[in-house]
Amino acid sequence: TPTAHLTRLQLNPLSTEVARDLRNVHSLHRTILTLAPDHLGDSPRQAAGILFLLEHHPRGQTLLIQSHHPLNLDALPIGYATATDERDLTPLLTWCQPGAPVRYRIHAQPQRCTRSENPERDEKGSLKRGRRIPLHGDDATQWWHENALAAGLTPHTDTTSSTAQPDMAGWKNNPAHDGKRIRIRSRVTRFEGTATITDTTALRTALTTGIGRGRAFGTGLLSIAPLTRV
Repeated sequence: TPTAHLTRLQLNPLSTEVARDLRNVHSLHRTILTLAPDHLGDSPRQAAGILFLLEHHPRGQTLLIQSHHPLNLDALPIGYATATDERDLTPLLTWCQPGAPVRYRIHAQPQRCTRSENPERDEKGSLKRGRRIPLHGDDATQWWHENALAAGLTPHTDTTSSTAQPDMAGWKNNPAHDGKRIRIRSRVTRFEGTATITDTTALRTALTTGIGRGRAFGTGLLSIAPLTRV
């Protein structure tokens, strides 16, 4: 059974570092990576198993960070969080068994890729197969159901709800183009409901590695909890 650890941060609305990160999801991504161990290679987020979700509430924002092991919260900027909470998710991963009913929640980027008959090449010489189109409404729900099945869950369709969330937006510098800034903007949809576990191995993989695109920028973190009654 893989391991997982959940860290909850209540963000300080008076922190200048929090304000910076809320304006730029790439900056938030970099702040989170400072909490992971050093020397994790070229893909530190994947090596540390980091996924995160930013929840917006009337009184502020809560940041949920999942990782393979506990994070170094001492690396946070002073005053960044007003409250913290940590939880070992390994017992939950061990509990997962086929046939068990669960509640689930995920922020995701439902998309469809359009194919081009005459694909162009990007700056690295790779073929551009098409462009990605955000999905909405029933199309987005269908996307989620297909991905949930692949992740070892059979959603109870009468309980599935989808809600648009604030876009994940920001920018990052592109060293390949003299530091020119690249805009980041992703449409985010929140899916939640109840489901039945059908494939334990697939579910544990989805829980620890995420689902869909944008996992570096706050989507793809699947959360489940045992459901005592459907």
